[in-house]
Amino acid sequence: MFFMAFHLLAIGRGKGNPTLANLGALPNIFGACSLAAVSHATLPHIIPPILNKANLGLGIAIVFIVVGAFYALLSLTIMFTFENDKIQEIVLLNFLDCSIVPGVFFIYFLGLYTTFKVSAIFPLNAVALRDNIWAMFSSFQCSRIWAVERLLFPLLAIIPPTVIAVVTENIEVIVGITGSYAATTIQFIIPPLLVHYSRRDIQEKFGPSVRIKHASPFQHNFWIILAISFAVFTITTVTILYITHQS
Repeated sequence: MFFMAFHLLAIGRGKGNPTLANLGALPNIFGACSLAAVSHATLPHIIPPILNKANLGLGIAIVFIVVGAFYALLSLTIMFTFENDKIQEIVLLNFLDCSIVPGVFFIYFLGLYTTFKVSAIFPLNAVALRDNIWAMFSSFQCSRIWAVERLLFPLLAIIPPTVIAVVTENIEVIVGITGSYAATTIQFIIPPLLVHYSRRDIQEKFGPSVRIKHASPFQHNFWIILAISFAVFTITTVTILYITHQS
């Protein structure tokens, strides 16, 4: 995609004329950023196998910077290569044209790449979601029933995304809504509440004089209130922008 976009720009076939700013796209941008930030959830699975953790923070920072620069460069080249009102939400779809990509093989490869990627990730996400649903209801006796554990919970994890995929093809709206609401709740509301109630539980069990060696420097309740206030502000702002944009 880089080579094709650079080639089209170099030979003067770039058709993009992006505007400096578009506030109407702010909800979708925020949603995409929120979903991208969820990638930090993979760190707990990546860090333990690494033996030498001396420069781990620097290494992770470099990886995030490189990935961010990669996506920024790709976005810029796409914006200046294609007509802005015709850019597909899935970037690969913009290159499925014989006049852009030389060779039918590369066209099919680019077209099927997203399918292979999603097909590989979806079962993993479905299993993780099923386990989370089971953990939520594990205290109930009915969760131990075979039909509930082996049929109901997997169906609850599979059916909603399947229905959404059949009903709509607007990836931009899906990313915007899930990122703006679900990801914001997961990142900025649930963690502060967990911290608040876990601290209260520790004080009830061990007393207020307990000291934790590796405690966070952000101990004050102000940070909890700030995180939740930011989440409420962003959700309200995104909702207002969605309503005004649709109207």
